[in-house]
Amino acid sequence: MAITSAQTDTKRPSFIQWKPSDCTNPLMLPKGQYDASQFGKGKYRIDNSMSVGHFNNIYIIFQASGSLSPVAVTGAIESTFTVKNQEITWRSYKTVIEGRSVIRKEALMSNILPHQKQDSDSDYIWIRIDGDSKQILDQLTPIAEGIIRDAT
Repeated sequence: MAITSAQTDTKRPSFIQWKPSDCTNPLMLPKGQYDASQFGKGKYRIDNSMSVGHFNNIYIIFQASGSLSPVAVTGAIESTFTVKNQEITWRSYKTVIEGRSVIRKEALMSNILPHQKQDSDSDYIWIRIDGDSKQILDQLTPIAEGIIRDAT
């Protein structure tokens, strides 16, 4: 019981919450420097003290499509995490976004979060981090995974 309490004390509900068609459980963030914003239907961004504009933050985007663009990336490094017995695959690769060289880490999963199904707009969740370095990705990856796990 003490372990659960200690974990809960390190999280707080975000001022911005998921829309019910995306997820009906609360959007929980680590206490401290993390904040959420919504920038379109089903599009959420988690910022922190390392964020610089569109970079070094976490994007969680609910979408109808079950594929990433590009579908395949040569030389991408893959890793996995698990949510409710579903194994999710991250892929990481170097790319240029808005003229800036970054490492993109992204995963696509079916929306297994509790939500009020209205249409197919929230059938999949695209999780994305465009980071300046591997160290930033290493810091933000467990935060992104935890946000999704907490929403289940």
